[in-house]
Amino acid sequence: MFEIGSTLREARTRQGLELHDAQRATRIRAKYLAALEEEQFDQLPGEVCAKAFLRTYADFLGLDSARFVAEFDSRLAASRPAPPPPPQRTFRLPSLDLRAAALVSIAALVASAGVLAWRLDGGPEEQTRPVVSPRPPAATTTAGAPPAKPGRDGTSALARLVVTASRGDCWLFVRAGSRDGRVLYEGMLREGDSLRFARTRLWVRMGAPWNLEARLNGGALRGFPADTGNVFITRAGVRPA
Repeated sequence: MFEIGSTLREARTRQGLELHDAQRATRIRAKYLAALEEEQFDQLPGEVCAKAFLRTYADFLGLDSARFVAEFDSRLAASRPAPPPPPQRTFRLPSLDLRAAALVSIAALVASAGVLAWRLDGGPEEQTRPVVSPRPPAATTTAGAPPAKPGRDGTSALARLVVTASRGDCWLFVRAGSRDGRVLYEGMLREGDSLRFARTRLWVRMGAPWNLEARLNGGALRGFPADTGNVFITRAGVRPA
């Protein structure tokens, strides 16, 4: 089995680096780098952050980050319980109620006897009935539906966010609406770079929020967590996710 932690640690020590050196270069806290080297993945803030930190750390050490992420994914898949088998459908033939079948048969015989007796009583002469022209249906008037009201312009509810990595790099993962929404951005926002979003609600996971500055609808945005974490951002501001 490919060893993730020991390979990272050997590469770091071979280059004469301490954890605080790697923290300063990658903008990832030393405690998370140590958790990667010890393979204590439960100490990391979620699977998505773990993979992002692993990829960034491996790239910094000059290693094949894709191999590390693939090994991490395979371990996650192996640790998850297998899904339960689909339920088996059983088909049962409807039970035959002999008493009900007998009643139906008797009713059919009685009906047949009645039709036969009616034909015999009618004789050979053909009975005719006057043809009545169908009365034309009464004219109906349908009132026109009221005109549809124009839809609301939702632009006033948009959260127009501008986020800048002003004090250093920061890994970001941004989705529209919720943690299961469409991915808008995932990656390392380098120092000096900015991103713009315009949504009614944003779900954001940030690796180094202390490196960020943000403006919401033109005003300064405050309330980011002190450590790696997730937040919702709406026009009203920031709240934990």
